Amino acid sequence: MATAAFEVETYEYYDWSSRQAGKTNLNLRGAGQTCGVWFIEDESAPLPPATQDYPTIFSFYYHHSQLDHLIDMLRNEKPVYVYFNDDGGYPNSRISTTEEPVGEGMEP
Repeated sequence: MATAAFEVETYEYYDWSSRQAGKTNLNLRGAGQTCGVWFIEDESAPLPPATQDYPTIFSFYYHHSQLDHLIDMLRNEKPVYVYFNDDGGYPNSRISTTEEPVGEGMEP
C-alpha cells in the first residue's frame, strides 16, 4: 500500500478524435510526478480505483461530468494538490485544494 502527494504545477487536457471511449484526458504534473486523469462517459458506471502505475505516475478516474469542475479548480484555485492514498485498501485519493479561509474570494 502507498501514499504520495504533490502540488500541481502545470496541467494539460485534451479530447481524442475517433475514440469510442476514453475521449478526454487530463494530465497534472509537478515535482517530477504525473497524474493522468481519465474520464468515464457512462455516469452510471462504477469508477476504477486510483492506481500508482509507476513510482511517479498515477491514474485517477472521474465521470466525464466532473471535467468542468476540475478545470475550474485548476484555473481558479492555488495551490492544488494530488493526493494518492490506497493504505488499508481504502480508495482515499483525491485532487484538492488546501484549507482556505471562509470568504477568501469575496470583495469587501
